[in-house]
Amino acid sequence: MADEEEVIMTPTKKGKATHIRIERKSKLNFGNGELEQRHHVGGGEHRGLVINKSSQGENEEDLGKPQVQLGFNCFLVDTKTGKHAVESRKLKFWYVDTADYLDQVTTGFNFFRELLKPENFPKDYVGFIRKCMKQMQKPEYSLARKINLEIELLDDESAPHSPDSPIAENGYGKGLTADELMGLTRHDPRPWEEIVREKLLHVLESAYPNILSVEDLVRIVDADEACVLEQLAELQRKDLIRSLESGGFVRHVLDIKTEVQEVKQMMTVSANQQPTIAIITANYCEKLAVDAMMENKTTYVKFKTGGESNAYTIGYIGEHKCVSTKLPMIGHDRSAQISSGNTTTRLLGTFQQIEHVFIVGVAGGVPHFTDYYKHPRLGDVMISDCSRTGDIYYYCDKILQEKDGTITYNTKAFRPRDGFLQNVLDTIKEQRLMRKFEPWRKYIRDGLELLATQEADYNRPPPETDRLTMVIGEGNVIEMQHPHHPEGIDERQGMPKIHYGVFGAGKRFSKADDLRLDFAGRYNVNSFDSEFDQVLEGVVGSVKESFMFIRGMSDYSDGMQKQEWQPYAALAAAAVMKSIILSFSSPYISEDELE
Repeated sequence: MADEEEVIMTPTKKGKATHIRIERKSKLNFGNGELEQRHHVGGGEHRGLVINKSSQGENEEDLGKPQVQLGFNCFLVDTKTGKHAVESRKLKFWYVDTADYLDQVTTGFNFFRELLKPENFPKDYVGFIRKCMKQMQKPEYSLARKINLEIELLDDESAPHSPDSPIAENGYGKGLTADELMGLTRHDPRPWEEIVREKLLHVLESAYPNILSVEDLVRIVDADEACVLEQLAELQRKDLIRSLESGGFVRHVLDIKTEVQEVKQMMTVSANQQPTIAIITANYCEKLAVDAMMENKTTYVKFKTGGESNAYTIGYIGEHKCVSTKLPMIGHDRSAQISSGNTTTRLLGTFQQIEHVFIVGVAGGVPHFTDYYKHPRLGDVMISDCSRTGDIYYYCDKILQEKDGTITYNTKAFRPRDGFLQNVLDTIKEQRLMRKFEPWRKYIRDGLELLATQEADYNRPPPETDRLTMVIGEGNVIEMQHPHHPEGIDERQGMPKIHYGVFGAGKRFSKADDLRLDFAGRYNVNSFDSEFDQVLEGVVGSVKESFMFIRGMSDYSDGMQKQEWQPYAALAAAAVMKSIILSFSSPYISEDELE
């Protein structure tokens, strides 16, 4: 910052909120009245910082609408008393006239990201304001001429809460300890038996089509055998699970639109009758959503006691014959790697006429706190797009820290060598720009009707459940507000918005916000999932050169942290997949065809 400029802070109290106006101003423009308002002028390392007396000052309305606004709830814990304090903090930016939209959102985001670095995040009120003022002195933020910081103390009900549902680890539900949870831990008031029953159903859905013994289930849900047997009987009465002759249990798929055939050996299909499109899912709700998009479908199930079972649903999407399957486990321990890779290889070996592979389901969005257009919301859909780098998926298998503290990532990258799907995607993008036509809206509505009888609720959850939190170290959590449309327009209107980008994964990313966001920035990653590198190894190893990811956003981590949004996000992704497959023959679908 030039010597003739100062950064001036003026506090104002308005109702319950405290407003802190921070502005950069030239000394040459000071009037006598302004000099009289000074309360403290910094020296030494704080030279150039000025604190004014509290004043009514300039109303925010006088400044006009802020060009960028970031809001977040700051969840703080008093280390001595353990008492929780929740503050709402809003940062509003006004820029010089020469700053365009990209300059504004980039400067605002970089300012915010530096302000909230976990290693030096100011935990107290004064430190936070001082850091804002010090950052305003930096030349990289010279485009910002004024900032208004609004701080308001909230009640405990407004605090960020930990996820309601247990995180799935290695495909199986497993609750976190209190120390691992973010924010306030919600007490589950339900009877223990009901909690066990829910866990059992989730475990059997994750394992499907594999069979699990009573011993397996007792170990996984960590409950006594008598309770497990009682709840298994209750699930059987509800027709949600089946017991097999082997003594094991499996999820019972309730789909009156699909014929189910249990086979001892998978059928042999002649070359001209084989499906040409394969769809791979990992979660039970994903498989049902994908199958809801198909017509004239039959599911063939081969159960194998003590091994990996297979479930293939064969049907039509338009004129294209498709086969869908579900991975019995997902994750990156050794057994999950072998399972997901083997399932993929077996699928593509059984159906050797496959031309295109879709990996469809849920994932976690990479948030962008200032740019509305880049920020994915829960329920939005991300499609892999290789138009920029060629690669659509980066898997990080190792994180290294150098002696100087620099972090490097060992990655494996995957790209489709056949450009057919990318060409289809480019055509769809052009069509949307010209006509704003979104056929997936109808397919979502149709899917909701077909899936209405399922145990899971595929309806879109209430918007207030789309909460974005960030861990900033030492047990502190902030809850971010989502960026607003520059013109205040609601483009979503209860339906998903489509994004295009690159996917990433890594074992440590689901619980490390700072690493995940750093990796996303370096590799231009837009979404994270639960580690599909072994699936892609199976696809590439089977010499399938055309593949695409289509994922609905169910959280802001890896897709497995917020189960409430998973069914709807999976349905949205499946509906977009159907739109893409139908566009193979004619990308310009008539709107009349969808009425």
